[in-house]
Amino acid sequence: DKEYIALAYMTGILPIKKYGQHSALNMFKEFSMENPGVLAEYVGFTRDEVKNLCKQYDMDYDLCGQWYNGYHFANDIDIYSPLSVSSSMTDHSFASYWNKTESYEALQKYIQMNFDGLKDVIIRLMAGDMYKVNTRKFANDMVSFKSIDDILTLLVHLGYLGYDLTTECVYIPNKEVRME
Repeated sequence: DKEYIALAYMTGILPIKKYGQHSALNMFKEFSMENPGVLAEYVGFTRDEVKNLCKQYDMDYDLCGQWYNGYHFANDIDIYSPLSVSSSMTDHSFASYWNKTESYEALQKYIQMNFDGLKDVIIRLMAGDMYKVNTRKFANDMVSFKSIDDILTLLVHLGYLGYDLTTECVYIPNKEVRME
C-alpha cells in the first residue's frame, strides 16, 4: 500500500509469521521448502551441477547423491545441500557438514519426550518411511508447537526433513541428515 515500494525480495529460513488465520503481510508470494515453485532449482545444487562438480573435483557422483541429495521438487528437480556439496568438494571427503542450529536443539526436548508420538515417527523416518503431515496450520515460528505436524513442518523449513508436495509426506532426505 506504499507507492514508493514496487517490489520487495526477502529471504529467510522460515515463511512469514502468521497471526491467526490471516497474515498482516498478505501481499507476499512465499516460496518455501514445502513448495519452492519456480525457484526450486535455486534452493541448492541441481543434479547437473553436482555431476560437473564431481568431475571437476574427482569425486564419486553416486556417493555424493547418497550423502547430500534428497530434496525432490516438481518437474523432476533434485536438489543437493549446497554447503555440504561445496565442503565435500573442497575437503575431498564425504562427511557430515551439517550445522547444528539453535532451533534443532530446542526441538530435541520434544523428540525426547515423544511429544504427540514424535520420537516414534522419527524412528520410522530413520527406517526410510514417509509420514503424512498437515503443514497448513503451522504458525511459522519456533515456539508455538501445538501438534506433531507443527514440529515436522518446522523441520522441513530447516532442511532436516524433505517434503513431498504430492503425497503431503515428510521423509529424511539423505545420509548426512540421517546421521544428524
